[in-house]
Amino acid sequence: MNAAHALPAGLAQDYLERLRTALHPLPESEIDDIVREIHSHILERQALTGESDDAQVLRILDDLGSPEDIGALYQSEALVARARASFSPLRILASTARLASRSLLGLLAFCVAVFGYVFGAGWLLIALVKPFQRDRIGYWISAHRHSIGYLPNSEHAQEMLGWSIVPLAIVAGVVSITVTTWILHRLLRHVLAGRKKRWPMRQTGQSRTQ
Repeated sequence: MNAAHALPAGLAQDYLERLRTALHPLPESEIDDIVREIHSHILERQALTGESDDAQVLRILDDLGSPEDIGALYQSEALVARARASFSPLRILASTARLASRSLLGLLAFCVAVFGYVFGAGWLLIALVKPFQRDRIGYWISAHRHSIGYLPNSEHAQEMLGWSIVPLAIVAGVVSITVTTWILHRLLRHVLAGRKKRWPMRQTGQSRTQ
């Protein structure tokens, strides 16, 4: 039985149904747990006041905030948890892309992910392509500029590193991706903390358990 069914039809029931909708696409079992948690919180607040009329329920629901905001918070938690538990650049990039629309810190995390992973991938691409384009890939010095990567046929420059650019590019790519992941794991912790501070229920629940 879903937690929402334990409440009579009315304001609380409608609230929990909206919350259930806002929590998709989280796993159904996780949605049931979250709805049960919110349901329990409503009942606890009612027990503390000794009142159960619509006006009191409405005050409790107003304190909780909108179901859509709570759903967004839990979805952000899930995204952050998946990203922080993963060392896959693609998974972290996908998670930060979804967080980018939800907060400024989420947007910052996404920008860091894009820059860091593209920068690292560029170095690895140099190492990968060098054996097939050995006369076009390298560290180039001309009269006008220095450049790393691909030299167009229309330009003339001297290549300075030769085959040593391959291990250097591999090291630079791996280090760039590793450092980016390390930064993002720590930045995402602050993304989630910032969202929790804006939800009174979490603060109230934490103060009761201390």
